[in-house]
Amino acid sequence: MESPSDLNPAATAFRDFFQDVDPIRFREPLAETLGALQSGGAVLEFTVTDVFKMAGHACPTVSGAFLICAEAMKALYPDSCAVRGEIGVSVHGEPDEGVYGVMGQVMTYLTGAAPLTGFKGLGHRFKRKDLLRYAPTSSKLSGSVFTFERLDTGAKVQVQFMPALVPFPEEKSRQLGGLLEKVVWETATGEDLRRFQDLWLEKIRMMLVERKGIERWLSVRTINPPKEANP
Repeated sequence: MESPSDLNPAATAFRDFFQDVDPIRFREPLAETLGALQSGGAVLEFTVTDVFKMAGHACPTVSGAFLICAEAMKALYPDSCAVRGEIGVSVHGEPDEGVYGVMGQVMTYLTGAAPLTGFKGLGHRFKRKDLLRYAPTSSKLSGSVFTFERLDTGAKVQVQFMPALVPFPEEKSRQLGGLLEKVVWETATGEDLRRFQDLWLEKIRMMLVERKGIERWLSVRTINPPKEANP
């Protein structure tokens, strides 16, 4: 009898600890309407490895974007499942500024909120275009800042991500930087590469699984509180 890994090799392609990260759950009314799902109200799970497949890699930036969305959805939908296509996202930076563009792609993938290139909708329904906007502000907040809004209720939260405060030991950070340079310039030995990967994944694990000190480096502030959706 074939095992799940025989049927889907990608299921075991990633490191085991990624399985310990809770998925983000969404309803998808557009897919329901067009018949792609077996039942109405079905819940879709988006895992962190789904995001890594979309991005092509695992890194602190992509991991941070996943965590930002996860925490924002908990705050916006405390008692119900989040709904793709009914969420607006404001990215408080330019698409080519730092890692804002990469993080914006992750947020589009997860929430359905798309920039100018997004789906225009079916008549007046299911529009995704322009639900994700790059909106630079003069905010003095450090790190990367994003605002998420429920379009059905107006509930809104702001998430601040400060990767410099992730508690990774300074000595390991120095090692990681030196090894990364060797990897980029293709001068790393096999042992260098293994050590680099170990350190790289240790930091990602700390963020996604251990979530060590997360209250210092990822904060959620309510702007408009959650309330019941309009009937």
